[in-house]
Amino acid sequence: MRRAAIIVAGGSGIRMGTELPKQYLELVGKPLIVHALEKFLLFDASMKVVVVLAPSHRDHWNAISDKYELTSWVTVAHGGKCRYDSVNNGLVHVADGMVVGIHDAVRPLVSQGTLERSYSAAVKWGSGVPVIALEDSVRMLDAAEGSTPVDRTLLRRVQTPQVFQSSMIKQAYHQISDLEFTDDASVYESLFGHVKLVEGNPENIKITTPADLKLATALIQSVD
Repeated sequence: MRRAAIIVAGGSGIRMGTELPKQYLELVGKPLIVHALEKFLLFDASMKVVVVLAPSHRDHWNAISDKYELTSWVTVAHGGKCRYDSVNNGLVHVADGMVVGIHDAVRPLVSQGTLERSYSAAVKWGSGVPVIALEDSVRMLDAAEGSTPVDRTLLRRVQTPQVFQSSMIKQAYHQISDLEFTDDASVYESLFGHVKLVEGNPENIKITTPADLKLATALIQSVD
């Protein structure tokens, strides 16, 4: 099955405390979104890539696209009022019969292994969602302002790309209109049942704060 990727890049820089949307901030000299895109290009140079961005970000994107020569292999879709709408808009550009990964533009450190496992699982089982185990102890708050311990071996941190056979995730998005879903796996699961979990990589963090950006910088420099 031919591969596709939807890079969701409609976020703002509020939690980052910057006027520039966080996906365009530089990480060791290169915008976060470019790091993410290059990971997918390295994995499969022939894949269909759709970047979903807010219309107000178009100037930022055009400058980056020109500098890094992305125009010829990236399709641009407009973001919606919420992530659900943005992904839906991106799926319009993905044909049936493909396997499509939906990825946060602010996850620049996804590994080739995570991509391989996620896409391969989706081809075989219909879905492939990368997760990692929790290392810290976890407690659940209750209404009485108390808390109870939770068995962390039963919990996983969910990452992206969340990968699906395109006809299935498109069907789920077309039939489900509940905007309360927090990720694409939940949309898929609401129609088709359990998703297939695969091993992610710990470095695949979502960068939303200055501390995250510092950590990502350290992770890249440790590899170099």
